Amino acid sequence: MSSRLGGFIAGQNINVSIGTFTAVTSPTFTFGSTAGTPAVGQAVEFTTTGTLPTGLSINTTYYVISVSTNTCQFSTTLGGSAVTFTNSSGSGTHTAVTQRTFNAYGGAPSTVEYLVVAGGGAGAGSYQPGDGGGGAGGLVTAAGFSVATGSALTVTIGAGGAGAYSFYIIGASGSNSVFSSVTATGGGGGGTNVASYGGATGGSGGGGGISAGSGTAGQGNAGGAVSGAFGGGGGGAGSAGTAASNVSSLNGNGGAGFCSTITGQRVFYAGGGGGGSEGGAQVRGLGTAGGGNGGLPNNNSSGNGFPGTANTGGGGGGGSKAAGGGPSGGSGGSGVVIIRYPQINAAPALVTGAPQVSYADGYQIYTWTSSGSVIF
Repeated sequence: MSSRLGGFIAGQNINVSIGTFTAVTSPTFTFGSTAGTPAVGQAVEFTTTGTLPTGLSINTTYYVISVSTNTCQFSTTLGGSAVTFTNSSGSGTHTAVTQRTFNAYGGAPSTVEYLVVAGGGAGAGSYQPGDGGGGAGGLVTAAGFSVATGSALTVTIGAGGAGAYSFYIIGASGSNSVFSSVTATGGGGGGTNVASYGGATGGSGGGGGISAGSGTAGQGNAGGAVSGAFGGGGGGAGSAGTAASNVSSLNGNGGAGFCSTITGQRVFYAGGGGGGSEGGAQVRGLGTAGGGNGGLPNNNSSGNGFPGTANTGGGGGGGSKAAGGGPSGGSGGSGVVIIRYPQINAAPALVTGAPQVSYADGYQIYTWTSSGSVIF
């Protein structure tokens, strides 16, 4: 069986156009549109219907070192000095191209499946009673998301809210995570049982506190309510945080997370953090699906809440007031962005942010735990 299709051979490198450019003012290249401008770090070659401007060569690899809207500069080495050219020299139409390996069975994907999880909120850490657990980072997932070739899609990984202690403080909210036009909202910080210091709203809301924070529709749920000196659990992607019980001396548990199989395995994300108390609790508030447990002075002399797990978007646990001092709330877990599409399609032309690449169930899977981008 021949591996030749349409004049190309499977495995052969072919040129794919990124966009046309003009070279008028050295060392800046101007492209026809922002979408048609290559991304920083992308390797390109130049083709032309006439002659290239003096100083530029065909069959030479250039790397993008800076971009501003539809203009950029190139170097012959990654991070090197900008190449220069003679202004307005050359003739014809000039095009920047990238090389890809020809796949006889499928080119670049037209759609991808994604999972975007924001950073979780921190649990409250105060000298006051009823420290709520942090809300999980917002979680959004869907298949059939359209992607275009040649355009850089941004990937932003939201940080978890930082745990801290203050006499009056609610936990810090987590930061948003982004894939292209999709944004997951950071989890809300846990609140304390003092007026004006309720749990914060977010992807999932922080636990009460004088009041519990609400979640974002389609991304998460509300935090659980405070009860006396006992803090409510932070909300999770799968359910609201559990309310505390002053009668039973129980802190609230974090809300359930969401089980995803996008990586080919069952992994839970975006669980809420457990609540903490002023003291005397018999059972700490438990975090779920990456959420941190609440503090408990009987077993943790500092009473500090426990942090959410990195790259799950779990909320941090609320602090539990220890003798002689105030506790810190647990920090929220950082977020994550995962995409996948059929393995038969071509690999991306460029990825940044060092995503982990894996393969399962006929898919190629890209997992970002630090911010970057992807071009198909």
